[in-house]
Amino acid sequence: MTRWRDIAGPVGLFPTGPRNAITDVPGVRVGHAQAGSGEATGVSVVVPPRVPVRAGVDTVNGVGELTKKIEIDEWGIIQSPVWLCGTHAVGMVYHAAVLAAGGDPDHTVIPVVGECDDSDMADARTVTVADADAALANAGQDVAEGTVGAGTGMTCFDFPGGIGTASRLVAGHTVGVLLMCNFGDRERFTSGGLRLDPAAPPVSPEGSCIAVCATDAPLGAQQLRRLALRPLLGLARAGSYASNGSGEIGIAFTVAEAEGYANEALSPLFAAAYEAAEEAVYNCLVAARPARRRDGRMQDAFPVHLITPAP
Repeated sequence: MTRWRDIAGPVGLFPTGPRNAITDVPGVRVGHAQAGSGEATGVSVVVPPRVPVRAGVDTVNGVGELTKKIEIDEWGIIQSPVWLCGTHAVGMVYHAAVLAAGGDPDHTVIPVVGECDDSDMADARTVTVADADAALANAGQDVAEGTVGAGTGMTCFDFPGGIGTASRLVAGHTVGVLLMCNFGDRERFTSGGLRLDPAAPPVSPEGSCIAVCATDAPLGAQQLRRLALRPLLGLARAGSYASNGSGEIGIAFTVAEAEGYANEALSPLFAAAYEAAEEAVYNCLVAARPARRRDGRMQDAFPVHLITPAP
């Protein structure tokens, strides 16, 4: 699989983990499943090695949904994997997540489900419990990118979008980021030596991104809330300006059981999350494949051939 750095070289200053993926964080797995309906939509899931784990949430622009946010703000933990889907599939995936976690009248579960709107490409109402179950069953360390799982019908910079991931090693710890990319105006993308004209006609005037950040650093909940913001800053580096109707929502969790990390030592972790998110956007664009929109128009392919090669 060709990725951005294979073409344009490294992004940022820190080294990557062996997979350059969120699954470089010990015990973290990722699974995807396409909708069994055949619609260009699906489900993705980021699975910590155990639950509960400490977590925090932050936003740049809040036009979107991440369930359990209020309880994360209050308790600083998550008690389920992080599920991703299209906007109109949130209810079904939430239901599937409750079932997968063994939720019943004797065991109340509030799952974490994040969404972006893929309605230009698909009818996310067709997602089923079986699709979510398949994503969880597929969870592993190898992470497919682009138009897969929940990212199948997403759009990024008016090109096919979806899932992107990257990781960084810093200060003896790993920071990994996974994005569901559904944002961006084409003319604002300028990386890799590209300067692109606006899409004609514009494809998606608004959009969103869910950023999932994982680390093995022993951060507390408040520190994780701060870390959750940094991948969203990486989106700005790629060309996002958090438009009025866009939801840029970040969640960060740690797999460390111990807690104790000096605030004065956080900056390298922040920079790692920022770098990893920027590269994750580019990995998504390189991997994503065009499809036909619901209105019959084909998406433009991302112009990989125009990227300035690494020296």
